[in-house]
Amino acid sequence: MTNIANEALIRGLYEAVNKKDLKTIADFGAPESEWLDVPFNYTTYGVDAIIDPWKSWFNIFPDATCEVRSLVALEDYVIAQGIGRGTHGGVFNSPAGELQPSGKSMQVNFCDVYRLKDGKIMRADSYFDFYGLLKQLAPEKLA
Repeated sequence: MTNIANEALIRGLYEAVNKKDLKTIADFGAPESEWLDVPFNYTTYGVDAIIDPWKSWFNIFPDATCEVRSLVALEDYVIAQGIGRGTHGGVFNSPAGELQPSGKSMQVNFCDVYRLKDGKIMRADSYFDFYGLLKQLAPEKLA
């Protein structure tokens, strides 16, 4: 039952992301939550650890969506793979420097690994193709 319940929770998270339902996303946070953006080696902690990365992403890509292509649950862990899409409409403070809004569309592969407890996300490790994203938004930064 845990696998089915946790899979449903994470599917619900991505539904909330696609609807920009900040309250539902925030409800996944707990005082002991952690979110690691792997390409940036940046971790947020605490009750806002889940909502803050999404709010930041929505500020950069206001029309952002996530298409989940694969989702696997095993005990307290859920792994989601898919494609994120959006239009670069906000300032992106990235490892390659500050990227001013370009209006360019992007799509990026992602793999998020979640550990859940009692319906909350205790840990999320978010892997995504930053190089591929940079190539789409600011190819001049790669020269």
